[in-house]
Amino acid sequence: MGIKDLQGYLETHCAGACMSVDLLKISRGFIPKRRGMPSGSGRFCLIVDAESCLDRLYGGYYSDWVCGGQWNRMIAFLSNLQQACHNANLEMVVFFNGALESQKMDTWYTSQVNQKKKVNMVLRHIYNRGTPPPKVWWNPPVFLSGALRLALRDLGIGVAMSMDDHEQEVIGFCREHGLQGILGQNPVYVIFNPPRYFSSQNLKLTYKASLETKEYVMDEIAKALDLNPNRFCLFAALLGNHLLTEEDLYDFYKELLTRASQDAGKTVKPIPENVVKAVVDYPSPENVVKAVVDYPIPENVVKAVVDYVCHIFSPFLRML
Repeated sequence: MGIKDLQGYLETHCAGACMSVDLLKISRGFIPKRRGMPSGSGRFCLIVDAESCLDRLYGGYYSDWVCGGQWNRMIAFLSNLQQACHNANLEMVVFFNGALESQKMDTWYTSQVNQKKKVNMVLRHIYNRGTPPPKVWWNPPVFLSGALRLALRDLGIGVAMSMDDHEQEVIGFCREHGLQGILGQNPVYVIFNPPRYFSSQNLKLTYKASLETKEYVMDEIAKALDLNPNRFCLFAALLGNHLLTEEDLYDFYKELLTRASQDAGKTVKPIPENVVKAVVDYPSPENVVKAVVDYPIPENVVKAVVDYVCHIFSPFLRML
């Protein structure tokens, strides 16, 4: 459980807030509204969170990926993508994670363990069956990020690197430079309320000269969750993150699900979907006070909320 489970919840329970769109069509109809814009900057510009779409930038899934280093195919795909975007007045800045993020080391360690398990399953599958592995076991080839940076720069596509906190610097860059939206797959961006938020996981360059994906409409998400945007920070903090872990929130979730079971007249299973639904109804003023007073985690609650607030109102402000 954690903030990472919010993305799946939005796609399954807030379908009205997830709209299929064509980025090239949107960019063709884009009319700049900012004053004092420098000459030549009237393009529809998105910041791309590369860490959430390495497989997309690599050219998508195909059976030969397990051999590793299909660089010619990757270059061909990126060239087609760059040409299509240029013709449609669309500009992209691809943001890579160059930060150590020592505060998220436990999260990084968990992801590395899961990745190692997938690699073992791939090797076992190939040894036993001699066929390409399933798509869900895709792993980025070694040096993919470095190769992508070199290829993108060679093609004239903007490239940037985070240095301290990746998500914080992505949203900060977007606001500082007045970009039109974010292309990513991290539910944290929903909490930051970007100008527009598009799904990188659903990104698809088609033969029909369209760049299809889904857009998460912020206003519709707030309506679907029936949650005031002012309470998004508390909502995200109570879902758990690197400051407020699942272990810290165990008793809190247990009580929420117990109440939900009593109200529903049946047992509510402790699955991410049910936990998110229970937490959605929680961020009210009286419950905020209760959470801080009743549970032995007041300091972590405050730190987690302040962390999200800092992201939103002062993107490059660092907590002491």
